[in-house]
Amino acid sequence: MLIKRSSGCLILGLVLSVELSFAEEPDSSWIANRIKHYPVHYFNGLRTCWEFPYQKRIYFAGAVMIPISFLLDRQLQNYIKANKIYSGQVSRIGNLYGHRWDYYGTLIAILLTNTIASQPYSKTIADTELLVETGLTTAIFTSGLKILTHRQRPNQKGYRSFPSGHTSGSFALAAVIKYLYGNLPGYLAYGMAAFVGSTRIHDNKHYLSDVVSGAILGMLIGRSFTHQHQLEWSMRPNSETHSINIGLEVSL
Repeated sequence: MLIKRSSGCLILGLVLSVELSFAEEPDSSWIANRIKHYPVHYFNGLRTCWEFPYQKRIYFAGAVMIPISFLLDRQLQNYIKANKIYSGQVSRIGNLYGHRWDYYGTLIAILLTNTIASQPYSKTIADTELLVETGLTTAIFTSGLKILTHRQRPNQKGYRSFPSGHTSGSFALAAVIKYLYGNLPGYLAYGMAAFVGSTRIHDNKHYLSDVVSGAILGMLIGRSFTHQHQLEWSMRPNSETHSINIGLEVSL
């Protein structure tokens, strides 16, 4: 999972480089400042995962839903085996979406919408950075938990069942989409993430607890980095050009 997500991030960066080659001349001072302060930015985003006042609803949901999901693992798995819900083609949609294509599609959306809205290159870089760091961080934590728990999949093919990587990545992305594009696209993305999780159970590749735990992990990380992104960026009207500039504020 980590290798797959890393390769996806590399492709994202390559595509972004192509897009920027057609944009205005980059401000080298902005880039240098961004690189200099990036470790602080990343640490602040990661630290928000443990900020209980901001994440309390996610923690309460996890405290209730994760134990219950463990109790229902076997019963739900047996029910799904006896009562198939999705066809093979429908399940494949969830597998493909949660594999990497959800992040590719979101990158394309960021490039297109920012270009149409005539946003400065710095905004495009920041939004893409948010996408990449959210996906990569989710992949790292998910892979680490898979190694630590060493839980066998319900189909007995491998010991990387807990938590579901497809689900954690999809829920983390849903938080990013909701932040960037508003409630309606965000809720649709959360619905798609739930669908991805259901297909993982349906295909006998994950237990209910794998999926629920992946969803909680993804939401924690996605909400954390979007919160940091929101704190750093503010809309500033430019009276001379009658346009909107996006400014970066880094607090040390």
